[in-house]
Amino acid sequence: MRITDVKVTHHQASAWGDFCDREAELHLVTAMAIYPRYKHPISTWRAPEGMCVVEIETDEGFTGVGWCEDYCEATSRMVEHHLAHFLIGADPTGRTALWDQMFRASIPYGRKGAALYGISALDIALWDLAGKSCNQPVYQLLGGKVRDSIPVYASHLHFENEEDFCAEAADYVARGYRAMKMRFRWGPADGLEGMNRNVDLVKMLRQTVGDSIDLMGDAYMGWTVEYAKRMTRKLAPFDLKWIEEPLLPDDLQGYIELTRSSPVPIAAGEHEFTRYGFDLLIRNKAVNIIQFDMGRVGGFTEAQRVCALATAAGMPVCTHAYGLPTLQFVTAEPACMMAEHFPVPIWMREDQPEAGFFDGAPAPVNGIVTLSDKPGMGFDLKLPENS
Repeated sequence: MRITDVKVTHHQASAWGDFCDREAELHLVTAMAIYPRYKHPISTWRAPEGMCVVEIETDEGFTGVGWCEDYCEATSRMVEHHLAHFLIGADPTGRTALWDQMFRASIPYGRKGAALYGISALDIALWDLAGKSCNQPVYQLLGGKVRDSIPVYASHLHFENEEDFCAEAADYVARGYRAMKMRFRWGPADGLEGMNRNVDLVKMLRQTVGDSIDLMGDAYMGWTVEYAKRMTRKLAPFDLKWIEEPLLPDDLQGYIELTRSSPVPIAAGEHEFTRYGFDLLIRNKAVNIIQFDMGRVGGFTEAQRVCALATAAGMPVCTHAYGLPTLQFVTAEPACMMAEHFPVPIWMREDQPEAGFFDGAPAPVNGIVTLSDKPGMGFDLKLPENS
């Protein structure tokens, strides 16, 4: 079997489904919050959303599909004008060699960022193709199920007012989620008052859901080491499962210092890439929980390598974002504890009813997702209508 064509399509839609649209005008702390002009909302600075969808065709009639984020159409151009070159005419079962060739060839402009998005999408498509050609789900090719179903946590919880915030949290509990994640609103630019307001949100959330629900908080790269140290001390009484991505991803020494002193576990990795980036985090014990994104880390091929490093170091993994590639991987990977899901909050549901994820990933039932045994990724990719 040989690859005969690689088709690349940029779609004006988010690879996150509707979540990015819902989040666009909500208030949250981010890496840009130190600049008043870009403090709020995220739409004032975030690059144009898009998806890079790749289709790998073979001479035996099989087609594998993969996708990733595609800000400013950068990834689609890299795939079309460079990375696809290494696939045309190649044996699609040689995924390890193809990954290595794409990575090495893109080093002058890659190693992280958009180039790895493209490699991830192509790797996901190669695994989808392999599953279809073998008539097996991807999780079977990865070694088979280690769990029959996947626990997921509700990841929305943006505070706009107390009534909606508490109603949303209570609704997630009623729907069977055993864990949920909120977004912090304030950072160093907001001083001690903002710090105390962050604490008030966590306190409110804990009082709403009780002590039997795991809670997490996301600071989206918006804090400093000094600020994060103070916040973790203030948040210790509320038994958070983790604080997510409090610092810029390249602040390795900051993460090391924070993690060593924090009474709350620190999680990060959604903006890290390949085994090389994660090796630094793991070897230096810079975080407590590893979080990679299947569409960024390098696809299935590289995610397996990162999990091997994490397992050897005794570190748990909690994948970033939702979708069938993530669910296929978590089904087969013992290191992964649960997956992230983006339900429509109760206070938005009249305007935007709960719907299936764009790639056909099943909706959770009682906080649990179970995959079918369809071959490949198990989807019929249905892009949003505005794509």
